[in-house]
Amino acid sequence: MTDDAGPEPPSFDLTPRPARPASGTRRGALTLLLLLVGGMVFVLLRTLGDASLFFYDVAEAVELRSELGDGRFRVVGTPQPGLVVTESDGGSAVVFTLCAGDVLADVVHQGDPAELFQPGVPVVLQGAWTAGRPTALDGLSNAAGDGWYLRTDHMVVKHDNDYRADGAELAPCGAAG
Repeated sequence: MTDDAGPEPPSFDLTPRPARPASGTRRGALTLLLLLVGGMVFVLLRTLGDASLFFYDVAEAVELRSELGDGRFRVVGTPQPGLVVTESDGGSAVVFTLCAGDVLADVVHQGDPAELFQPGVPVVLQGAWTAGRPTALDGLSNAAGDGWYLRTDHMVVKHDNDYRADGAELAPCGAAG
């Protein structure tokens, strides 16, 4: 027998090759990592921005009014009796006078007030000074009326776990000390 089978068939190399990650997978992972880092930076800056708002009592805020300009800050004080609910800039607003000791400041709070908001209970407000006189100020009996008011959009009722006995009252505004 002759070996007329013809040319020898080609040999196939069946040795496994090292796997190469697809370039699309690598780019997708890098994109995801960049999005996560960007999200964390955004949250960090937002949190630090809110934390960097300065906190003043009413007397300090009035004293520093020219320095504060139209920048946002936090202020604490006690709302006085006589709240006026009105419309302002297409939404509801509450107009009232805030005090600390013998210093008064008029406030226009945009939006709904905090759930426990009422005269005589201290509040923390966040906003900025605005020059002018809100129209609803005429409805207040003890407004500061000095040509400036605090325009706020965030309110927290300041409370603690100290409860007063029956008949105990807060010191009224105008009674410094």
